[in-house]
Amino acid sequence: MTGVERCLNGIERICRSLTVALILTTMVVVFCDVMLRHFLNRPLPWAYDLVGMYLLAGTYFLALSDSYAARAHVGVDIFVRRLGESARRILEMLASAVGITLFGLIGYAAWLRTVVSFMNHDTVSGLIAWPTWISSAIVLVGSFLLVLRLLFRLAAHAGSLVLGRAIVDVLQIDGVRMGE
Repeated sequence: MTGVERCLNGIERICRSLTVALILTTMVVVFCDVMLRHFLNRPLPWAYDLVGMYLLAGTYFLALSDSYAARAHVGVDIFVRRLGESARRILEMLASAVGITLFGLIGYAAWLRTVVSFMNHDTVSGLIAWPTWISSAIVLVGSFLLVLRLLFRLAAHAGSLVLGRAIVDVLQIDGVRMGE
């Protein structure tokens, strides 16, 4: 494992812990809101905005890179099974390049939105004036981290092809590392 990968793994581990905390917080807030709504007719008026703007965005975007690193994303591997290791590496490089482009654009848009929202002090109107820049910043952080992971995978697969030895493993199918 390279120093870059160790650093990425460390950041992803922190994001994974934050994601777990966000999920637990979401569960507690929603449970309390439902109980208060049904038994005391006193819902938490701020719960919907908190969960929708911050907690769910964090749960999704902060888990992206770690999920990708763990290969927990959905993939179509019906054709990949028949390809050699070099072809699989090239396909993973292509998929990484597409992901870098898409999530780079998402991150760039999130950056612009974060700056504008922060500078304009944008908030959601309601009982609590929740700042909107925080949710945009969460999207920015998650997208940026995924782009870093994808750049690492792209470079590692290219290096593996050039050097003729595995820097990173190729796609695993059915728990068996391909190319063995």
